[in-house]
Amino acid sequence: MRSDRKPTHSNSRLRGDSPKATALRVARAAFEGLAPLFVEHGITSPEVEALLRTVLVHAAAKTQNDLQRPNVSRVSVKTGVDRHLVAALLKDPPNAERGATLRRDAVSRVIDGWLSDPQYSDKGAPHDLDIGDPGSKGRTVWSLAQRYAPGVWPRLIVDELIRVDYVDTLPNGQLRCKPARGPKLASRRSNRDGSGQLMRDAVQALFRDEIRPDAKPSWCTARSLEIDEQDLPLIRKMMRERLSTMFAWITDELNSTRWQHNGASANARVRVGVSGFTFEEILPRDSANEQVDRPRRSKP
Repeated sequence: MRSDRKPTHSNSRLRGDSPKATALRVARAAFEGLAPLFVEHGITSPEVEALLRTVLVHAAAKTQNDLQRPNVSRVSVKTGVDRHLVAALLKDPPNAERGATLRRDAVSRVIDGWLSDPQYSDKGAPHDLDIGDPGSKGRTVWSLAQRYAPGVWPRLIVDELIRVDYVDTLPNGQLRCKPARGPKLASRRSNRDGSGQLMRDAVQALFRDEIRPDAKPSWCTARSLEIDEQDLPLIRKMMRERLSTMFAWITDELNSTRWQHNGASANARVRVGVSGFTFEEILPRDSANEQVDRPRRSKP
């Protein structure tokens, strides 16, 4: 796998776009990444718009550090949201995850019941179950969901179990529980705030790169030319190992005693870090003749 290692620069630095235009372009890129997830998980445009409106209002309110209580009129002017709606939104913090949290909690209860209920398991070994439906009799995932997640439509539980890979779908159509995955349900919930922070860090770093033409870029990318799908397992393993090694070394460096002053300094505290992720994209079949630009080595 060959890769080009070069900073991600933007033509906006040459065009002289305004900060507002740059922010909107970064937002569009973020939306293009999020939109497929919204569609996949049944999140509608009105739901997204309501969430964005709430987050925007609270963000504008936080900029008024000199006031004990946010000025509703100022927030309304900054956000373009009606002042009466602003007042209503500021009464409670944004709660984007209520529905998702309830669904994850329901899945956790169903998994726990599958592992512990004698009707659905044998000494901790969960039985393979038919999915079932409202008219099913006996032991099914449908009846299990009705018992341990009452009030949640069982089909939603079934879809979530399959989506997050907590079950195997057998050739006969039954579902087989993966007990080893159970503990990760709680860890995924506990990490949701960290995931949000990673997203905020990424968007802000991208915006800084776009808006500050004289600063060194925060983003660097290594990507392959076309590779054969059969090589993916080895490449994934290689990238996991390289990233683990690199981040372990950087973490040790960032937390060394060299940077610790034990409160002796009066300077502000700053959080510094590096985040990384891998990505895969299925290329169109007619892209075989396309070439990826590689940095040229200048002659001495």
